[in-house]
Formats: sequence, structure tokens, C-alpha cells
Amino acid sequence: MRHARLRLDHRLVFGLMALALVAAVPAAVAQDRRATLADFRYDSTIPTLKQVVGHDHGEEVTSPEEIAVYLRALAAAAPSRTRLVEYGRTYEGRPLLLLAIATPARIAALDTIKQDLRRLADPRLPGIDTEALIARTPVVVALLHSVHGNEISPAGAALLEAWHLLAAENDPRTTAILKDAIVLIDPVQNPDGRGRFVQSTRTGRASRPDAFALSAEHDEPWPGGRANHYLFDLNRDWFAQTQPESRGRVAAMLEWMPHVVVDLHEMGGESTFYFPPSAEPGNRHTTPSQYAALEMFGRSLANAFDTRGFPYFTREVFDAFYPGYGVSWPIAQGAIGMTFEKSSARGLAYRRDDGTLLTYMDGIVEHFTAAMTTAHTAATHRERLLREFVAFRRSAIDEGQRSTVRQYVLLANGDPGRARHLATLLHRNGIEVQQTTAAATLQGRTIPAGTLVVPHAQPSGRLVRNLLDERTEMPEDFVKAQAARRLRRLPDQIYDVTAWSLPLLYDIETLRLAQPIDVGTTPWTPAALTPAPVPSARVAWLLPWSASTASTVAAALDQGVKVSVAGQPLTIGGRTWPLGTAVVRVAGNSADTATRLATIVATTGAEIVGLDSGFTETGISLGSGQVRALKAPRVLLAWDAPTQSLSAGWARYVLERRFGIVPSAVRVGTLPRVDLTDVDVVVLPSGAYAGAIGGDTLRKLKDWISAGGTLVVIGEATRWALGDAVGLLGTSAEWKDGTPIKDGPPPAPARPAATSQPLDLARAIEPARELPTLVPGAIANTVVDTEHWLASGLDDSVPVSVQGQRVFSPITLDKGRNVLVFAPKDRLVASGIFWEESQRQLPGKPYLMHQPTGRGHVIAFADDPNNRAFAEATQLLFLNAVLLGPAM
Repeated sequence: MRHARLRLDHRLVFGLMALALVAAVPAAVAQDRRATLADFRYDSTIPTLKQVVGHDHGEEVTSPEEIAVYLRALAAAAPSRTRLVEYGRTYEGRPLLLLAIATPARIAALDTIKQDLRRLADPRLPGIDTEALIARTPVVVALLHSVHGNEISPAGAALLEAWHLLAAENDPRTTAILKDAIVLIDPVQNPDGRGRFVQSTRTGRASRPDAFALSAEHDEPWPGGRANHYLFDLNRDWFAQTQPESRGRVAAMLEWMPHVVVDLHEMGGESTFYFPPSAEPGNRHTTPSQYAALEMFGRSLANAFDTRGFPYFTREVFDAFYPGYGVSWPIAQGAIGMTFEKSSARGLAYRRDDGTLLTYMDGIVEHFTAAMTTAHTAATHRERLLREFVAFRRSAIDEGQRSTVRQYVLLANGDPGRARHLATLLHRNGIEVQQTTAAATLQGRTIPAGTLVVPHAQPSGRLVRNLLDERTEMPEDFVKAQAARRLRRLPDQIYDVTAWSLPLLYDIETLRLAQPIDVGTTPWTPAALTPAPVPSARVAWLLPWSASTASTVAAALDQGVKVSVAGQPLTIGGRTWPLGTAVVRVAGNSADTATRLATIVATTGAEIVGLDSGFTETGISLGSGQVRALKAPRVLLAWDAPTQSLSAGWARYVLERRFGIVPSAVRVGTLPRVDLTDVDVVVLPSGAYAGAIGGDTLRKLKDWISAGGTLVVIGEATRWALGDAVGLLGTSAEWKDGTPIKDGPPPAPARPAATSQPLDLARAIEPARELPTLVPGAIANTVVDTEHWLASGLDDSVPVSVQGQRVFSPITLDKGRNVLVFAPKDRLVASGIFWEESQRQLPGKPYLMHQPTGRGHVIAFADDPNNRAFAEATQLLFLNAVLLGPAM
């Protein structure tokens, strides 16, 4: 019956319910003393987890398929109080679900409420009565769980949260929450990663749960369950939105505009529980009222945890500086963003170093406690949170109107596709983009009509600053503290990267205007490109090389169109075409080539020009031997251990999804069985290949390169390739003092000579040999050899992402070319932190090297060009290596 009551014994809900698990732990531990649901009455028409999927909370790690089934069962049982939304699908076809829970009256009026939420988010809309809106609008609390697939207890807590909010009938806190709030529950942000983990832990499980940390049920095989299908860390992808999980989630957040957003995680099993306030540094665009609200939530959480006896910590480790986290992107839009982290059992039970037992259920209980406390605190302070949200959005507009930067103008500079790509990304982030209606003169230059402009004065203006400013500075005192730690050889407290400027990483010239542009603008949206007839051509079509052209060429080759590339510049018809220009000759291609090209270009936006004469005024001719035929490359991508999973995933994604080239991902252990004559390009992502590739496999690889193969090595794979034992690359890595690192241990330090001078202790205790100073995720300027084919489509300076301790000596001219080298010290730093030692050592050192070997190539990147897949400029360098290498 609808009004039946169900009394649950708290040990049933929060005890260790699986008999196998109970048998594995001491009886005292099995008696759970931390009841939260004891004595509540529950509506029996709302199904329990066990009734739907066959196991109870904490009894089993619920699979993503079971999570989806249970949420649909809850929505079906309470249709008047829920709205279940599928906001996307993963690459593996799993649904991404969001469950809204509210009172029946609010669910019935949900469309109207969402309109009100949008009005609160944009104070410029006409006819807004802010006071009336605040009086009637609920606070929206978004609880987002398990963005990392092997962080398992948050998703378990999500199911308990949803059931409790719908079934509890005499919980005054639940009543208070639903009186003033709408709760959004995303149970698992990364179902593909969770599916991988569940498969791993269930396959490795013993007859009863094994709490030994290194047992198979805890020890995940490569790549682990943390990342998604393409092995991306989705908690770094919020503004980049390379993955469908992120795109769908951000679209859902923009639809709902929640006022409180919680990202629930797990961390190492030896820790406790973390909640805000966050660690330093904060993002400079976070407001004082947001910091005050975080303090308020932190105190509420501390009270709840103190009452229950749960240990916790705050203000350590986890910051909100980088705007691509699940905590910081909402903050930049005006919400109160929080990260929760609970120590992970990485299975059903985990024995800590001190002998205590941590269980999966512990994580569920503590995350449930934190989530419900947060929702209750938000509901209690509904009016304050709404007022401060409105004030944030209004003040972002005001700041933009008073700022020294009123508008950002994105210049196409020969590659309109790249500017359009960036504008599309900004639009997906809820940022308004405009385009000029007429030509304008800016800083002595003529800017054509249709140029893309981003106004600073908009509700999302603080996110605009985060993404489009060249630098987002860390607090000076924090940076000084890190410098002092470095002198003592202590690890810095920088959690992630220090730079991410999109104009730099896209290599798009951006004008920052102190006054609005003096021509009209209209709103711009990323409408599909209108297919237009390809210009007629009697001889050939030419496409200047760019990322858009590379995508076009890859698609054309896949369809059987014959394409060549100019190895040197040429002038024809009064226009100079640069090195790397793509050439599609009419002769030798089918009669429908123009139609095929038109269809492709309508998707990529590449520039294409038709030629009726092949006569060139200067430079090479179209029939020159330096116009090389391209082919659809057969690419082998090294996969599995010892590759670094992020690097492997980024490379695969960039090839497959950004440029349409599908590589064969081959496990490194399978390489000895591969006939390399079946492939044109081998890509070794960053990884520790010593001991994994050697002997006959290495000899076979060298022979294949000499016969015409192209080897691309990235990051740590470059370090491996230049070792004396490998000998694929004729240079060396460097120590911090610039001397070469040779195979074997470093030499013993010389004993200091006796002296009467006072001891310089700081110098005396420095190690004799150290790796180069770590660069904590920054952006460096480079000098580009624009006469080299690898630099096709790029100008003479390209900003590159740098992270780590790799520095290589330049390759000598008798061995190869240094295609990109780091800029001189006075121009080296584009954005982020480079310590003084790095600023001395990096200038002139190579970022990209090319060593011809026989008829083939070794192409080496010092750092990862595909880092997080939003560095468009260096991704083009990688694509050039893969697509152009076999032709050169």
C-alpha cells in the first residue's frame, strides 16, 4: 500500500551485510555503531536496492548497468516527485543519468522553475522581478558522484541518497530539504570507468573479500578504472569538454544553473575524509561571498562528522585553482562548488597499514552523511545562496564593464577553422560570443566582417577571464612558499597545472580591447557550416595547411581521393602558398571529387581554392618531385603497460575523434608478433619502455624505420629512445646542471677541498646530480623552424604545454633538425610558473626533434603534444608527424 511503513534496522542498512564479508572481518567491526537511518519509517512502495538488483547497499559494488536500472525503478515508483533525464551517452554506449528529486508541486511546474532559474542567472533579461524570483525559487543542489570510475563509494552513496529522499517519511531533515530545494543526483559521472573497475574487482575476488591491499580484487590491471573510454581524467575536462560525459554534464548544468555543486570522490585508503574549505591557492576570480559560503558549509559538515565521530580534514591538498575541475567550473559560474574525498577501500574491504579495516560501506555512509548535510545546509540558507548567486552574476557584468579588457577579439589569421573551434568551445561553456557585422580597423589592422568577439561584460565573465586571459596568477605568498619548499627539496603544494590559456594553446592571436569595437556585432552560435560548391578547377584544388585542412585531407584519403602535399612554398595565380599546402589534382581523381570535397569541407570549414592553370610564378611547380603523394596512414599505437594511460588515451582520441585517423591500438607485449611492414607509423606514447622493447623487437623496429617507417615518440618514450642501449635518437637527456645523462648511475660527487672560508650550507647540501627542475604544468613559447614540413600550418612561434622534468640537448645538424626549440629566457614564459632554474636551462633546448634514419624518420616530442586534447596547435604538430611523415 502507498502509505505502508517500513522500519529498517540500522545494521541492515549500514552494517556489513554480505555473509562473506562478515566472515572476513572481526565481529566487533561488523557491529556498525554509526547508524543514521535507524528509527526512520520508509514508504514500502519505493523499492530498495536489493529488491531491484539483488544486493543491498555496501554488499556489492553496484555496476553502472545496475545503477541505471535502479534509478529508473525509483523514477517509475515516484513519477510525481522525480524527473529522470538522460543527458548523454558514453563512447561505450552507457547512459549518463541525472535524477531530479523535488516535491510534486515543483516537479509539475519544473519547466517554469527552470525558466526562473535562467532568469536568476542573467540579470539583464527584461521584466525580471528579482525579489519575487528569490522568494519563490528553490535552491538547486547538484550532487555529482564518481567522476573517476574506480572511486566507488560515491556512486553507492548516490543510490542511498535517492532512496532516502524518496522513501523516508519521518525524517525532518529530508522534509526541510524538499521544502526549499531541488536535489539533482548524478549517480556515476564515468560509467565506462566504473564498468572497467567492477569487471576487474569481481574477476579478481576471492571466495570472500580479501582486505589485503595488493590482492587481485584491489590491484587493477592497466589502465585501471579511473579514466573513461579514451582514458581521460574527466575531472580535468570540464571546460575543455573533449568527452561526451563532460559535454553532456556541462549542458545539464547550464540548463539547471545549480547554486550548490558537490563533486564526490575517493582518495587513498590510508586517509580519512576531506571537505572544504579548499587548500590554497584559490582561483583569483572566486569572490569573498563564495569563500564565506564554503566556510559555512565546512562548519556544517564538521558538526555532522564530529557528532558521528568521523575523522576529516580541510584546507589541505585539494585546491580549486584550475577551472576545469568539477569543483571550480561551477564556482566560476557563480555556484558554491565543493569537493568531497573519502579514503577508498577499492573493493569491499581494505586493511590499512595500522591494521584497521576500511570498508566500501564506510565510504557510502560518510559520503551519504556529507551529501545530506550539504543539501540540508543549502535548504536552510536558500535565500542567502540565491541572493549571492544573483549578485555574483550581476557583478561579473559590472566587472566586465569597468575592466581594462572589455572585449577579446579572436583573429583567424589564415585559419578561420581554429578560431571557430575555440568559439564553439566557449559557447558550450555558456559564454556569449559575437561576430562583427562590418570590417573594422583595430591597432592599425583591418579586421574583416564576421570576426569573432567575446565580451567580458556578461554573467559568465569570470569564466571568460579564466579561459581567455594569458595568465591566471597564483597568490604571491603561495608562490614564495613553494619556492622556499623547493630550496629544501620538499615537494611543492601545487596540485595540478599552473596555466591553461586557450588562446595560447590554440595559438590564436587575441586582441584585448580596452574599449568595445566600433562596429556592430550580433550574437554568434556554432551553426552547422552550409555546404557550398567547391570552386571549379581545371587543374587542381589547393588547401593551405591547417588543422581544418588536416581533417579534410584525412577524410578525403579515407574516401579514396588522391591528395599530395607541397614540400616547399609556391606562388601561383598571384598568391603564395606555404610549405604543406595540400594539392588535389583533377587528373587522376574521379569525376565526383568536387562533390566529395564539398561535403567534407562543409564539416571541417577548410579553405579550398580551384586552379585553372598549373603554372607557378615562383617556388616549386605542381608537378615537382617535392609535391609528395599522401596516403591514408596505417598507424600502430602502443597500448597497455608500460605506456602511460593518459598519454595513450590522448593520442588515440586526437587521431580518431579530432582528425578521423583510426589507429590500431596494439599491446606492447604483442609487438614481437607484429609484422611492421603492415604499418606506416608507430606511435609510442609516454611510457617506460626499457625492458619492454628490446632485443629482436628493437632490431626489427630499427630495420623498419630504415626501410621507410615513421616512429613518433612522446615524453618519456623520447627519453627511452635516446639511451645508448636503444640508440634511436642521436642526442641525450640532461641533468639539472646541463650535463648529459648517460646510461648507468651518476658519478659520485667530488669531496670539497679544505678551505678557510665559512661553509655555504645551502650549496654544500645540494646533490651532485639532480634531474632538471620540475615545471608544474605551464606554457612556454618556442621558436619554430618554419622551413620544416613538421611545422606546416604553424607560424614562427608556438606556445606549448610543459609539465615534468625532461630536458634534452639539441640534436646536431649531422643527425637531424630541432624543429621547435624553447624561446630565449626573456620570451620563454608564456603563462604559469617556471622556476628560475628552468628559465636558465630550457632556452634553446628542443621541444620537437626530427632525425631522418635511412628512408624513414624518428620524430620526438619532449612533452606531450596531445595534453588533455585541447592544445590545438601542438596537436597539429602530432598530426603532421603521423599524416605527412610517411610521404616525406
